[in-house]
Amino acid sequence: MKKTLVLLLLMINLLLATQISAFNESELKEFKNHIPFKIEKGILKVNALGGFADGKYKLEKIKSKKIDNNLYKLTLGFEKKKNKFIRLKQKRVIFILYNDKKIWIKFKDKIYKYNLFIDKYIIEDKIFYKQKRSTLNAKIDKMNLLLSFN
Repeated sequence: MKKTLVLLLLMINLLLATQISAFNESELKEFKNHIPFKIEKGILKVNALGGFADGKYKLEKIKSKKIDNNLYKLTLGFEKKKNKFIRLKQKRVIFILYNDKKIWIKFKDKIYKYNLFIDKYIIEDKIFYKQKRSTLNAKIDKMNLLLSFN
């Protein structure tokens, strides 16, 4: 009787131990949605017809969603303070395809392609090598985004 009780408790303990993870759900979700780049700063220049919303907007919010293995959808929220009480907001959606060598940014049916490596030359010894850049200043339509890479 005691042996069966001990075995039963041991089996229940093993079943419960396999369900407990060392990571909580938010950490696992963050790991799955890990993005190999980060947008440090952003500026949007708006020149609308009415003229009320014209000016430079600063990047305030970024919502990212991983669509595929290397494809990301970013919703960028820009904000401009007109005066003490009025804040104007703009929203832009871009898609980013990331590779180890290049990055493609799609915005309004236009695709902008950037190389992640900078060519370096040493002329005296004629040595050629490529160095991966740590930051990229992407100019997309009327947006300037500063991306940094992990």
